[in-house]
Amino acid sequence: MSKKIFQNLAQIDSRIRWLVFALILFVFAKSWEPGVGLDSATYGSIAQDILHNGTWFNPKLAPHIFDPFVEHPYLALWLDTLSLKAWGATAMGIHFVSSVLGILGVLAFFCAIRRLVDENTALLATILLMTINVFMNFMSSGWFDMPMVAFMLIGFYFSSRISDGDDLLTAFLTGLFLSFAVLTKGAAAVGIFPILLFTASRCHWRWRPLLFLSVGLVAPIAAFSIAHYESQGFSFWKEYFHKQFVIHNDPREASPDSAGWTWYIQDAVSHAHLVALLFIPGLVILWKRNFRWLAFIAAFEFLIHLAVYAFSIRQNRQYLLPIFPWFALGAGFLISLRWKLNTEKWTKGLFYLSVVYFFTVSVLPVTVHSMSGAEFYAFTSVIKNSPIKNVYFEVTEEEKATGELRSSYFTWYWQVVPVMFTAPELPLVISSLTNSDAILLALNGANNHYLQTPDLVCAWNDAWILISTKENCSSVERKFKKVPAN
Repeated sequence: MSKKIFQNLAQIDSRIRWLVFALILFVFAKSWEPGVGLDSATYGSIAQDILHNGTWFNPKLAPHIFDPFVEHPYLALWLDTLSLKAWGATAMGIHFVSSVLGILGVLAFFCAIRRLVDENTALLATILLMTINVFMNFMSSGWFDMPMVAFMLIGFYFSSRISDGDDLLTAFLTGLFLSFAVLTKGAAAVGIFPILLFTASRCHWRWRPLLFLSVGLVAPIAAFSIAHYESQGFSFWKEYFHKQFVIHNDPREASPDSAGWTWYIQDAVSHAHLVALLFIPGLVILWKRNFRWLAFIAAFEFLIHLAVYAFSIRQNRQYLLPIFPWFALGAGFLISLRWKLNTEKWTKGLFYLSVVYFFTVSVLPVTVHSMSGAEFYAFTSVIKNSPIKNVYFEVTEEEKATGELRSSYFTWYWQVVPVMFTAPELPLVISSLTNSDAILLALNGANNHYLQTPDLVCAWNDAWILISTKENCSSVERKFKKVPAN
């Protein structure tokens, strides 16, 4: 069996092998660090709920917090659940899906451009994509944006393989992976539309391959919708669209600045630098060199994401991810006209560089994965060495949305149940404390007096005080818990 595996690996051309190994070392460098981001903690906590309680169609973070979770469809959550089953509730476990799919997405991008243009352009575009730090960072995160982009790039690859209008299986696979992008981030997967148009042109607009494309696209979404309805008795998409377009994206929250939409372009340039600046000249040359469908799809990808995100008051970096591969395509094609690479030597060089990078960051005292919620992580040893199962934390009515997000750190770092309360409820919460409970209070003028009752204080740091029963706090080393440096 192992001999056959090695024979199959030997049949893969050497450029792909070097590129695969380089990406693995770049992406998984220092993957054992404990740092996770906010959304990674949220999705990881919900995936743990699925793993422990079998709530595949009714996931939640905690009672009354993301309960049920209908922010996105569940494909990425399900994949995260399988990853945590294999790797445990670790940073690597929650990053693993994005890392693997991100690597596959970059490889699919390389193979598609090599097929549609040439290998020189494909390698240059891939190298340029790898120089965009934000793009590579999201390959080591638990956010859903990288899996969504990866599924779209894999769908684009299968689309590039369609050689005639009767390539039915490839058309089906194109639709299937684009469907997976929708089942990862729902309406955010607007990038599938340019690829669908490109695929239709590759199929010469014939009805049979378009039918197979449609089946691949619609069948998984329909299966998920029916299964969810049978399990929970309500339409997932109705709740999802209400959350996305009424609660989270109220038109009244649109940027009040008439020039505010330029943030998307400014951020794209600030993160992609030269790659972004060469994008439009590259598109012009693509069009002139008769790669018009490629120029169209790259331009359409940029414009559709600009239209969706530029006018939102939410100005987040992950919204840039879907446009970066197309920036790299335009810039890579432009540079390829002047610069011809020896792809064998350059891919091998990338591998050697990745080896140096991997071992350098492994031995040096540098942080690769920054830690959000470090002030909460500081209490991990205290809580895990106690019988505490519930952590109460104070919020205002206006802060409940923020409180939901903050609670993600509690469930991820501590594996406890977060419970929100308001200030008037604090005396009741304290009076009813049991050995299974703790309270997290902000260290401020209103709460500093609790430090004068050391029997109830288990630990504290510059931002928070951890309070529990006398029995719990006497069993741990009560002291100031330094916040880990990022």
